[in-house]
Amino acid sequence: MRPARFLVFWMLLVAACAGSAMAQTSIYTVTVPVADTSAAVRDQAFATGLTQVLARASNGADPRGKPGYAEAMKQPGGLVQQYQYARTGGANGAPLSLDIVFDPGAIRRVLAVGDASVAAPKPPVLVIVRDAGGALLGQQDLVPLAQMADTRGYQIVVPKADSLPDPAAIAQGDPGAVATVARRYNTAMVLVGKIGDDQADWTLVSAGRTGTWKDSGEARAALLANGANAMADKLDRQFAAIQGGSSSGKVWVSGLRSAADYAGLLATFQNDPAVKSVAPVGATADGVLLNVNASAPLARLVAAYAAGGHILGADAHDGADLAVRWIP
Repeated sequence: MRPARFLVFWMLLVAACAGSAMAQTSIYTVTVPVADTSAAVRDQAFATGLTQVLARASNGADPRGKPGYAEAMKQPGGLVQQYQYARTGGANGAPLSLDIVFDPGAIRRVLAVGDASVAAPKPPVLVIVRDAGGALLGQQDLVPLAQMADTRGYQIVVPKADSLPDPAAIAQGDPGAVATVARRYNTAMVLVGKIGDDQADWTLVSAGRTGTWKDSGEARAALLANGANAMADKLDRQFAAIQGGSSSGKVWVSGLRSAADYAGLLATFQNDPAVKSVAPVGATADGVLLNVNASAPLARLVAAYAAGGHILGADAHDGADLAVRWIP
């Protein structure tokens, strides 16, 4: 290929990739009219854009009253990932506009200041996706999915070559398979997918509970991005549900088969600094009822334990506020 043709090809490729990235970060992208390219005008545009993006990320709520807002406004440019000027021909009352892309991680950190529900760490999501021929998609194949997941506040990991989980068992919510994944990848959240040229089947497993959906009619990149977006919607609802609720109550634990299991269960609670006390108040042949008092919502604590690979969600149990299952 001649140098000139190569340069044109490379510029088109970069532009296409940049366009894809911009599409995946629309929540964090804003266009602000500017009078000129001076540093003072640019910094003011950064501040204006940051306020707009923080409002979007807060579902339209005014961000100016948030604890992290004032500090972020001291150096709004520090949260900018990239920016570019464009001529407008006088549209919007200004000769130029400034397209600004803010760093999703930085925006989330601003919103997390003083907000325990936002600050609560989210484990990564293990993603296992195969194409129509059964071949496993690798990290590079999953870029559209990873970009959208990052935009929504979730990081993904892919299976290790030497420890590929059984996607069928995971999709069925098999406790042993999910627990094995949790111990290897420090997460009990798994997205299993099968994607063709214009359709996709998805299963989200979170702490042993499963949900499925289908998508169709778009190119592969769009299907992957849609899968991440739908996944984030479901996980957001789940996390919202566990952020509130009581910090004390009764937790039913089934699946205990030995004294070692019981000791491991108690150690899980006792080693958590948020747990003030834990004591058994009842037991049967297939489980134990614990009275737990903590400084954080019990649902959040128990959900976080799933990443350790021993505690997964279970069906409701009479007399218990929460029910889980112990996996040896």
